[in-house]
Amino acid sequence: MDYKSIRFIIILLFIAGVLSAKPKRELKILIDSEADASFELELWQEKPKDEEAVSKNTPEVLIIKGNRITVTPKDEFDYFRIRRIGEYGAKGYWTQVFSTSVDPDSPLSVPKEFVKPKLVAVEKPKPTVVSGEQFIVVKGKEEIKYLTKKSLLLSPSDDGAGISEVRYKINDGDWNTSKSATEIQFSEEGNYKLLYFAMDLAGNKEPSKLIYFTKDTTPPQTLLEWMGSGYGGKSMPKFLSPDTKIKLNAKDNLSGVKQTFYAYACADGTTSEFVLSDKEHSISELKTICKGSFRFLYYSVDQVGNEEPVQSINLFFGQN
Repeated sequence: MDYKSIRFIIILLFIAGVLSAKPKRELKILIDSEADASFELELWQEKPKDEEAVSKNTPEVLIIKGNRITVTPKDEFDYFRIRRIGEYGAKGYWTQVFSTSVDPDSPLSVPKEFVKPKLVAVEKPKPTVVSGEQFIVVKGKEEIKYLTKKSLLLSPSDDGAGISEVRYKINDGDWNTSKSATEIQFSEEGNYKLLYFAMDLAGNKEPSKLIYFTKDTTPPQTLLEWMGSGYGGKSMPKFLSPDTKIKLNAKDNLSGVKQTFYAYACADGTTSEFVLSDKEHSISELKTICKGSFRFLYYSVDQVGNEEPVQSINLFFGQN
C-alpha cells in the first residue's frame, strides 16, 4: 500500500470519528434580574439530597457575571443549581436542583420552568442592637459610657434569612461565638472595649461595631468634716460649741458622686427620713430637734447607682 492510500484512509477515519462524536452540550440559562448581576453556579455529578445539597461528589463552582449564562458542562455533570451574589459578598438562596440535559427543541438548555427563576440576595443585613438603656452617659472633661447592669445584651435583628451567629470579643481577647442573642457578663470594675457583629444564614455579615465603656462597682465614700469652733481634735472634737457645723464631703473615683443624704435619730425615738444634704448642718439647729443623745446618719450615691452603706456618728448634748 502506497503513502497516498494510507493518507486517504486516515482522513476517512478522522471524518468518521468527527461525524460519530457525541455533540457538545451547551447549557443556556436566562435569569430574571439586572444585566450586570453576579451569580454562583454549581455543577453536580449526582443529584444532591434535600436543600443542603449533600452529595458524595464535590461540585464544580463557577462565578458568573450577567443574567444570560452559557456554560458547557462536562459529561459527568448532570445537575446544577444557582444563587445570586449581591454587594459585599452577600449571597441569596440556592434554587432547586435542575438537570443539565439539553433539549434541542428549546432555545434554552434547561426546563421551561427555570426561564425566570426568582433569586433572592439579602445585601444589607440588619444590625445587632445594643440598647442605650444599658448605659449611663456621664459628661465631664470627656463623655464616658457606664454600664449600669451586671451584663450587656447583644440582640441581632432577624433580616428574614435567620441569624447564623453572633461574634464578639472583649478588649484584646479571643473571639466568642453565640447562635442567637447573647448576654455578656461584666462583673469586674474597669474599662472595656467590645467589638461585635452578626451573620445570617445566607452568609451576610454586618459591619463590625466597637463600643468603649466603663464598669463602676465601687460606691462613693462620704467623709464628715467639722466646721467652726470645737475642742479636742480635728477629726472628732470632744466638745462642740453652738457654732460648730457638720459638712459632708463625698468622693468617687470613677463615675462621680451624684447625691448625698442624711437623717437623724433622737434618743426619745424621734427619727427622720433621709433627705438630700445640700448644705452644712448646724449643731445649734440639731439641738433644737433632739435632746440628749443624738445619732447623725449619712450616705452617698454615685452616677451609676452604687449606694454607700449608711454611716453614723453618735453625739451627746448636755442639759442647759
